[in-house]
Amino acid sequence: MSSTDAAPKTLKLPEVLDLNAASRLHEQVLAHKGEDIDIDATDVSRVGAQCVQVLLAAAVSWRADDQSLKVKQASDAFIKTLQLLGISDEALLPKEMLK
Repeated sequence: MSSTDAAPKTLKLPEVLDLNAASRLHEQVLAHKGEDIDIDATDVSRVGAQCVQVLLAAAVSWRADDQSLKVKQASDAFIKTLQLLGISDEALLPKEMLK
């Protein structure tokens, strides 16, 4: 159950989310299992498909556990890459970011 009395933790993503960053991202996400997470992707300049897979899997897992995992802020590069990959999952790209 999502806790309403605690503010979501913020996970700040690094500038480069490539294959080398996927394992570290997975570890960072798992460290917050059971907590609501707001993702800050404002500094991201490059995103690889492996890191997108980690984030999508986390979104599905968090939803299954009735937890919140949302991208609250994102760079244009992050948004455009997810759009190019056809990602329409609102946990990663809320409608207001898809302008």
